[in-house]
Amino acid sequence: MSQIIVLLVIAVISFAWTAATLQQQQQQAFTKSLPSPFTSAWLTRLHTFYNTWGHLHATHDQDLNKLEDQCAFSLPDFACDGYDMDDGIQDRDAYQLRPKDIKAVIALGDSITAGFGMLSGRPPFASVWEYRGKVFSMGGDPDEGYTLPHFFSKAGMLGASTGVTVPLSQGSALNNAVSGAKAQDLDHQVTRLIEQLNHHPSYKALKSQWKVITLLVGANNVCVLCTPPFTQLPGMADVDLFETHVRSTLDRLHHQVGKSFVNLVALFNVSSVYEASRGNAYCQMVLDPSHMVICSCLQADEEKRKAADLVVKGYNDRLALIAQDYQVLHDPDFAVSYQPGFTMFPVGKYKQRYLSGIDCFHPNRCANQVMATVLWNNMFSSPAEKLLPYHVGNLTFVCPGPDRPYLQ
Repeated sequence: MSQIIVLLVIAVISFAWTAATLQQQQQQAFTKSLPSPFTSAWLTRLHTFYNTWGHLHATHDQDLNKLEDQCAFSLPDFACDGYDMDDGIQDRDAYQLRPKDIKAVIALGDSITAGFGMLSGRPPFASVWEYRGKVFSMGGDPDEGYTLPHFFSKAGMLGASTGVTVPLSQGSALNNAVSGAKAQDLDHQVTRLIEQLNHHPSYKALKSQWKVITLLVGANNVCVLCTPPFTQLPGMADVDLFETHVRSTLDRLHHQVGKSFVNLVALFNVSSVYEASRGNAYCQMVLDPSHMVICSCLQADEEKRKAADLVVKGYNDRLALIAQDYQVLHDPDFAVSYQPGFTMFPVGKYKQRYLSGIDCFHPNRCANQVMATVLWNNMFSSPAEKLLPYHVGNLTFVCPGPDRPYLQ
């Protein structure tokens, strides 16, 4: 009897091991079959997935989602009057720029700057448009008052993007951000920008005029960290290579684009987006890695999310270092400033109030309005002031004046 029991135990263990191995192989095969984010196949799967699982929000989450479609807090009206101090400067440099000196806005980056899914609701009202006309740094839609172009000029701003584009578009106006872009893709965006400045009738004069360029990139570099089989590291996410690509981009902008003030915008932690998804059945379903790849580190375990946050910190530290180097260079035609305000935006605290209804990941319109306000305030704040914490509920505008007349 004992021999039969032993044999049965061995058989059960063997069967369990075989079953576990097959399950693991099937899971790996399924994961490999998931399309990479922002490919045509990924967009098709996203559309199908949201239509399939739309019932998750149609019942017990319905009242909550009505609240989540609204901003958590109202923002104050923009009341800066375009301070026109006559400082007597005839030959103005990049460290003496007033709002009225800025003639155009430009942006480089990824799906955040493309406005992916910004106004999307939950299924069955989901959409995958890029809402470039409402993006914090570049939006030029007449009905959107909280963007840098509108802050700079009530009458609009050259280069501002309007309306919507389909995902994977190669830009709109001078918003050259492309969904899915990594730091390694910035060179292509700069090439397109230079072509625009050299050949587009509306932009040919801009090389000799002052421009604000906003660069926000790195989220997609971080997101590949946790994607099996991890062969894209260090090429896609390494901090040193991230710095190399950003420096290369700035070098081309410096020498080929002309008079510019560049915002190097800090990234926020991916873990905060994960925290925002907890307790929401729809978002927890979307961010289940067996269904969709949104951001592999966001969808991984806590250890990997912490590791990703450390990479984000590394990126932000390098952006600050790069800006410091350009401050030392002090080129009169080209200034670079590190703007850290987004690192203090407590996205997780407000759950889904500031995230896209379609993927629970991208900033929605409410978030973009906060981001525009925070970035504007950073641009008229000292390095110490830029690091001061703020509360989204009592944000006020920092306006140029005698004590802070220039972009910084």
